[in-house]
Amino acid sequence: MIKLNDLLTNHIRNWKMAWFGLIFWGSVLNALALNFGYSDYSVLCFFCGFIIGLIAKVRGTWLWKI
Repeated sequence: MIKLNDLLTNHIRNWKMAWFGLIFWGSVLNALALNFGYSDYSVLCFFCGFIIGLIAKVRGTWLWKI
């Protein structure tokens, strides 16, 4: 059980930007899409949020930071 906890902790620590992008930015993009009447694009919005998070993970910082 301790090994599983260590694996999960290391995974979250290494991939935190991708998870944040998926959950937070995906939710923001989904809310914007719903606000503008595009209710069929929720999977695409969360995918775009995940991509933003992956780019931030590779760069080491978010897109708007230099």
